[in-house]
Amino acid sequence: MTEVILITLLVVALFYLFFIRPTRSEERRRQRDLNELRVGDTVLTRGGLIAEVEGVETPEDGPMVVLLRLNDDVVVRARTGAVEERIEAAEAEDDPDDASQDDR
Repeated sequence: MTEVILITLLVVALFYLFFIRPTRSEERRRQRDLNELRVGDTVLTRGGLIAEVEGVETPEDGPMVVLLRLNDDVVVRARTGAVEERIEAAEAEDDPDDASQDDR
């Protein structure tokens, strides 16, 4: 009887370690990336389009919306759920404190 309980606990523990934990970790990483989206980031959509983030809108009564530039003349609005991953982060802007030190 105790062997059955131990084997069941072992199977549950292995299932958690190999399936549930990595999925949760990946979902946390994806959510963190979506929350950190900035103008200029290059993203891949779930539809397979590669676009540059033109803007991020956060309405009071709905989900976040991103403006994606597909081409010079084409800007589309999409929910952040349509973004699969951030391919490349925008280059960090220069720190204004560093610019004032250069003037010295």
